[in-house]
Amino acid sequence: MFSLSSKLGQQTRIEIADILLKNVYITEDMHVERARILIWKARMTRASGTEHLADCIRFLSEAISILSEVHHGPNKEGASSSHQLPIAYCLRAFCTQEAEPNSKKVFQDISTSLNLWLRIRSLDVSEDSLPTENIVPLLYNVIDLMSVKGCTELHHHIYQLIFRLFKRKHVKMEVCLRMMWECRRLSHALCPSPISDAFILSLSENCGDKSTCTDFWIDCLKDSKSNLIGFQQNFHDLHNNFLRTSKKDKGPFQLDITIDDITDSASELISSASLSGHSSFAAAYLYYDLSERLISFGKLSEALSYAKEAYRIRTLLFQEKFKYTAEKQFEKFNDAGKISEIRTYRITDFQVYKSLATDFWPCGNFFWDINRSYLSRWNVLQCYLESTLQVGIVNELIGNGLEAESLLSWGKAISCSQSLFPFVVAFSSALGNFYQKKQSLDLAEKEIQNAKEIIVTNQREFSCVKCKLKLEVTLDKQLGDISRKQIDRVSQADGFLHAESLFSAALGKICCSAWKSCIRSHGEDVADATVININGGEVLGYKAGKTKLSVNKEPTESKGPMRGRRAKPSPACVSKDLDLISEPISRLTRSMRQSLKDQRQNCSNVPEVVSKKPSFCDVSDCSGGERVLLDTKNTVHGFCICYKGKCMQCLSVGVMESGSLDSLVSLKWELCHRRLASSILVNLGKYLAHSGKVHLAHEALLHSISVLFKSNRSSHKEPSVSELLEFIGKEATRDVFAIDRAIILYNLCRLSLSNYHCRESRSICCDLSHIPFTKLVSWLTLAFILSREVPIVFQKVSRLLALLYMLSSSSDEFSFDCDGKELSTSHWVSYFHQASLGTHISYQFISNLSRGHKPQCLSDKECTEATCSSCMVPEELDLPRLAPERTQDLVQFAREFFNNLPSSTIICISLLGGALNQLLQELMHIRSPVCAWVLVSRLTLKSQPVATLLPVDSILEDMSDEDSANISSTEATQVKNLERRWLCPWGSTVVDDVAPAFKSILEESHTSSGSPVEDTREHRHSWWKKRKRLDHHLKKFLRNLEASWLGPWRCLLLGDLSNFKLPDSVQKKLVKDLKSKCKMEVNEMLLKVLLGGGIENFEGEACVAQLSLRNGCYVGRGGYLYEEDSCKTPTAAANTSESRHGLALQLIREAATKLEQHDGCDNREPIILVLDPEVQMLPWENIPILRKQEVYRMPSVGSIFAVLKKRCLQGEPARSQAASFPLIDPLDSFYLLNPGGDLSETQVEFESWFRDQNFEGKAGSVPSAEELTEALKSHDLFLYFGHGSGAQYLSSREIEKLENCCATFLMGCSSGSLRLKGCYIPQGIPLSYLLAGSPAIVANLWDVTDRDIDRFGKALLEAWLRERSDSPSPSSSEGGCSQCESLANELAAMNLKGNTTKRTRKPSSRKNLAQSNVDGSGKMECNHKNGRKIGSFIAAAREVCTLPYLIGAAPVCYGVPTGITRKKGIEALPPSSSC
Repeated sequence: MFSLSSKLGQQTRIEIADILLKNVYITEDMHVERARILIWKARMTRASGTEHLADCIRFLSEAISILSEVHHGPNKEGASSSHQLPIAYCLRAFCTQEAEPNSKKVFQDISTSLNLWLRIRSLDVSEDSLPTENIVPLLYNVIDLMSVKGCTELHHHIYQLIFRLFKRKHVKMEVCLRMMWECRRLSHALCPSPISDAFILSLSENCGDKSTCTDFWIDCLKDSKSNLIGFQQNFHDLHNNFLRTSKKDKGPFQLDITIDDITDSASELISSASLSGHSSFAAAYLYYDLSERLISFGKLSEALSYAKEAYRIRTLLFQEKFKYTAEKQFEKFNDAGKISEIRTYRITDFQVYKSLATDFWPCGNFFWDINRSYLSRWNVLQCYLESTLQVGIVNELIGNGLEAESLLSWGKAISCSQSLFPFVVAFSSALGNFYQKKQSLDLAEKEIQNAKEIIVTNQREFSCVKCKLKLEVTLDKQLGDISRKQIDRVSQADGFLHAESLFSAALGKICCSAWKSCIRSHGEDVADATVININGGEVLGYKAGKTKLSVNKEPTESKGPMRGRRAKPSPACVSKDLDLISEPISRLTRSMRQSLKDQRQNCSNVPEVVSKKPSFCDVSDCSGGERVLLDTKNTVHGFCICYKGKCMQCLSVGVMESGSLDSLVSLKWELCHRRLASSILVNLGKYLAHSGKVHLAHEALLHSISVLFKSNRSSHKEPSVSELLEFIGKEATRDVFAIDRAIILYNLCRLSLSNYHCRESRSICCDLSHIPFTKLVSWLTLAFILSREVPIVFQKVSRLLALLYMLSSSSDEFSFDCDGKELSTSHWVSYFHQASLGTHISYQFISNLSRGHKPQCLSDKECTEATCSSCMVPEELDLPRLAPERTQDLVQFAREFFNNLPSSTIICISLLGGALNQLLQELMHIRSPVCAWVLVSRLTLKSQPVATLLPVDSILEDMSDEDSANISSTEATQVKNLERRWLCPWGSTVVDDVAPAFKSILEESHTSSGSPVEDTREHRHSWWKKRKRLDHHLKKFLRNLEASWLGPWRCLLLGDLSNFKLPDSVQKKLVKDLKSKCKMEVNEMLLKVLLGGGIENFEGEACVAQLSLRNGCYVGRGGYLYEEDSCKTPTAAANTSESRHGLALQLIREAATKLEQHDGCDNREPIILVLDPEVQMLPWENIPILRKQEVYRMPSVGSIFAVLKKRCLQGEPARSQAASFPLIDPLDSFYLLNPGGDLSETQVEFESWFRDQNFEGKAGSVPSAEELTEALKSHDLFLYFGHGSGAQYLSSREIEKLENCCATFLMGCSSGSLRLKGCYIPQGIPLSYLLAGSPAIVANLWDVTDRDIDRFGKALLEAWLRERSDSPSPSSSEGGCSQCESLANELAAMNLKGNTTKRTRKPSSRKNLAQSNVDGSGKMECNHKNGRKIGSFIAAAREVCTLPYLIGAAPVCYGVPTGITRKKGIEALPPSSSC
């Protein structure tokens, strides 16, 4: 016969079935056989394609109708038809799921089939002609479908049927258990626990009590290493010794599993089979579970690598099962008046492959081996969606918003197409969180409200009570956060009330009795629900102060989501055995109290709670150090707060030692529950603080600490506030609550600092009002370590630490001793400041660096990056890190950071507004209004850093003047191609508040950038008049920015003078004179900076006074400088001081004059700007003091290290030491000129000139992506003259995949603009090129006009070529360069030598930049003899523009200082003899 997979075979079988149905099985006594033929025909029909699903369902329905009559007839029970009827129901359910995923008939048919099976006695007696093992794959599909849909109420019945079938075939329960675990059929989708209560119950009914012991499970799984490791690691997050050393523990549960054990096991699985088999499925689960564990420990970078590997394997499995059509869409959404564009997907024709559609149908010649493991399509789909969600969430956590949005939108689209509502809600919740952090609050609210409605309308799909509550609590918490942030849009009363009701609903659900756990302390009983008097009783699970929070303990059913902005708060419910707190809270404010009164009417017993002083046990020494950093004695392995019962740590140890599976599962839920409860309480605390309820905010935060760690809910011996605070500040290794603790510590410190000077209210508040300043710094330091891989938290903590160290230098009230003898206050300020900038991007650079320099694996087919030993990143790479893993290593880590700085000066700039601005004003008692603060840190190798915190004046630039008064508004806006309005790439930042003129200038420039509609002389004149007016305004704006933001401290932004000898000699003499004549001990580094700035920067004696500051920090307090000094009454001592300062000023001016008279005083070393995303859109390179300075910009200090590391690794290690900066040959260029075909003048200007230079490239046509990627890899310079950044020809994703990339020159509109996405990584092509390894990118910050930018581009390229021609040829280089040798030693200290060990590596088609500068003798060329770099020519090129600011200020240079050299064998064409 023909194959079933062939079309002809399927058609032939269908025709045979038709003949049998029409001519053979037509009598009443042949109804059972007729039904079998109908099922067989349905199978053939389904195998022919999804377009015949309606016919397939019709055939199955007819078979069901026939079999139902037979089944209910006399004397029919026990016949073969007894199996055929439930089989038909099951098959119809599967077909209905494919045809109409949202149909209620799916559940109805499966429920009916199970009921029929459970009534069949023949399952246990061998008298049925149908092989019962053939039913097993059908039941596997049933449980997998119900699991992925979230319908768990039938699981117990399905497990019972499976066990009965295995018993009938004399298969041991141990074998059954192993197969069920191997395919992860013991729980349902998205469940935190890998084993459900339903399975434990079913197993115990069949195997007795022994099945609830871990020894039994370990014995069942011991024959498979991967199964055993997978089982054990699923419960390792319950114990703080996960990721431990090789030390062995005794006990029933092995606790010495390491990451290497897990990855080795996964690697063995993958190498033993193809990626489509069960082994790969099991390996993916090992990676997935490992990622979950690492997430809980805050190791997000490592977690992401394993999550991606699980996702990669599961994607392969998914693609082998399913096919579909996907269409990417971009929807516009109006978010509070701003038009946002969101990415969505449309999934159509989602179906399983024909060959797999009926492989489990028990009809025809089908036979099943009962000992065979089986992966159903639903099993694979569930795992794929879980991995999609995991990778999306981790990407969101590390700040990769673009990747997160793409993954989450994709997962939601697939979930919606199959009506998998638990996944739809999970993806919607994650997307809502993403949109909230992206500042798209309306969009976030819409996403979350839709998710709440799905839960309400699809209750059956959320039949797991705990999982449903977990989702509902998360959604309520998210809506509460959104409402808190939307308060400025509505009246404060309404906003606070709405936020309060949402947090109340979340608390009510988190305290619901459905969370009841079987884990209790000795002697603890389940108490009846009670209500505690609102004015008394124990508060928040610790010894409280005078103010009491209301507590409600009446258990209620979980209700649906609230509707409307004024939804009634849900009552909070709890039982005393709840694994959360002894007295859970529900109503925290006055508006919550009415429901309590109503609930009290239904309660007869209100027990009185007596507070007693608790006992407090600690496993570590409680002695603390005097310095800020935590004493290493306080670093403990785990936690212990024991009262009458057990704390979380001791409870975990007890559960692990008990060997009870029930307890392990309950403890796993307990961790999930506590983490969720803590996050709600932290967010509630932020809301209460925002609404002015400070003490209630204190209590909410203290409650969040208690929630994480205590276990006994019935005991009234609770820790005091001081004991909880001592506990939260302790450092622990392998902390499962690491991220949670970091968030709590940060919020505790912020709240305490916000009320630091409210001493009059301290007598009525709790101990949080008395926290010493040093303790706050200590807590933040611990939070800094704990959050080192959570960029959003890490940045906030780092910024606040920088400010606190800054304050310590300005006031005795905040002073403390800094840690590290060699590190001053300015060291710590600048270290934490740079850590707060571009944290997300630094991790992305480090990730790309590790991925791009793995050796090439010899077996790509079976290679998996996470496990393949030949693909692992060598330890010798020594990848950059942002923070150490322990506080005790922080001093050494910071010391190494400063010792390894690059040779170029780094300037970090942040603009602090909003809440931080208000906090600074309150802490420093500043009465005059301050709009914002600018924090500037200057980092230079082998010099003490300098840091300043200066108040910022608003720049209110008047955009109207006499020249523009005569321009008609109609004429001013009559331009072509302006159908779309200007979209601000940065959304809204503090710059818009303090300098709104900048956005106005760019918006008007965009409006006027098109050519006039009527090309008349009058219109051209008006057009140029307006453009020049805008140019003037931008120049004036930048001048005002420098004056009002930086004042005399603008000199901090200058690079060091290139002539080292004269400045050093002048400075040494000046220091000696100041000490002898003025009796001043000066900060030599600060003096050097001020001298380098020139005479014009010394505007008064106040500036001179700062030279005596020994810590290198300065904090301004209003106006330019000393507002407080101007109010002081003159005294004799003050007059003497002023006299000394006057003499010092005279000496400084004389020294500065001497420097200016020296040749080469304008030659300065380059600087690298590291700008906060809030200020990166400003053209800092064009403020007056930097207009002639060589300036580069980078997104973070970590990215500077990563780029230098990558450039060095691209060359031979021995040669890459010879230069601290990359070198390019501008003649080795590839150009893409006018690919859109509509910039004819630009093409005419450059095409012939490019050819004369012997450049390769294309003009007037679009190259393929392959051509462009090859050009970027094989040349030194890529030139782009066209529209935009060129991303329409080569996407950012493709660019980032490159292992190496040349320097780029992008002369399109806004080619260098970065789009801000809330707190996520900014998006822009320059960052993609940097990630690919490009040393420098010249690009435009805003839209430009073609002729002027062409002038700039040609001037800059010509300057580079002239510099190249002046460089020595490769053959003329003799000897070495002393500066190169010095820099080589510096690089050696930075450990940038690369990997010197042998490893297999794919040869590059490109000659590396370092290698390209080596002559035949093997000597490296350098540029220090005539040494200008590409950024040094930009200032002159700006001046050739007709509009030197409006157009000339737009180009900036991203990257690191990059030199110009001559490569052998590359020369321009000789001049043509023809005219």
